[in-house]
Amino acid sequence: MNKILLIGEPMELLTAADGSSLSDALNFRASVSGAELNTAVGLSRLGLDAVYFTRLGNDPRAERIRAFIKKNGVDGSRIITDREHQTGAMTKRRNESGKYDIHYYRQCSAASFLCESDVDGLDLTGFRAVYFSGIFPSISDGAAKAARRFVERARAEDITVIFDPNLRCQLWTDCPETIALLNEFAAAADVFLPSLKEAEKLCGLNDPEEIAEHYLSLGTKKVVVKLGKHGAFYKSRLESGVAPTFRADEVVDTVGAGDGFAAGLISGICEEIPLGEAVVRANAVGCIQIQNASDNDGLPTMKELREYMLDHRFVVDGCNDF
Repeated sequence: MNKILLIGEPMELLTAADGSSLSDALNFRASVSGAELNTAVGLSRLGLDAVYFTRLGNDPRAERIRAFIKKNGVDGSRIITDREHQTGAMTKRRNESGKYDIHYYRQCSAASFLCESDVDGLDLTGFRAVYFSGIFPSISDGAAKAARRFVERARAEDITVIFDPNLRCQLWTDCPETIALLNEFAAAADVFLPSLKEAEKLCGLNDPEEIAEHYLSLGTKKVVVKLGKHGAFYKSRLESGVAPTFRADEVVDTVGAGDGFAAGLISGICEEIPLGEAVVRANAVGCIQIQNASDNDGLPTMKELREYMLDHRFVVDGCNDF
């Protein structure tokens, strides 16, 4: 049973093809993005049954997103149509430093009106795991309450909860209330996936093993600390270690790497392979994704993933600098 339920906010993504800033760009390429949706696409391509839950407006953006979801084999049957609010969007442009300037249009979006009663209406029968990131509860107080109910219901049904903090400076402040909320979700999760920088902000620690021990002591069962080109540290009550990553021939865009990492890890957890092997797989998916321009175009099928890992397994010395 490899059925995964993901909750989040999908957006229309407009990527600038010219201009020195977003304000003077004239040409944009339209696509679809959203952290949890990227992970859902990754899971679908790896052969899992990914079910995506959100609210979408009754507008052209929603039509684009629904078509994208269908095209990528993700189950969108649980999506709620909100006729009173519009679907969110974001724009981005690659700047001279190689990083992206990003602007969101998600205030009062349809997804921000997801609520506890929406979650209560979900049938959780047959799900192996649920997944969400810290982005979703950041978009509104109602979304935070919906995320809390999402976790409560999953735990009551003995469904594995997987949480990635996925901090976004445009959405979160470093106030104590914000940190407390994310740490609440981390402690309630069975699997917690912070990056080293995120963990340092959330718990004040910068040593991967100390970070893992901290969250294990709070109740998390498995902690995976992402270390970028140095791979990832993982720890549970049964095993721990550092899983190396793979060399990228060319780093095109690092956006979406964490979402791909999550897809690879979740697939391994569902297959019940050892945690270290699941993290190596996750590293491989993330490294494949950063060699592609889109947030999700590079996410591999299981066949492509296995071929990549076979071809690159013995040149594991970290991705190129970026």
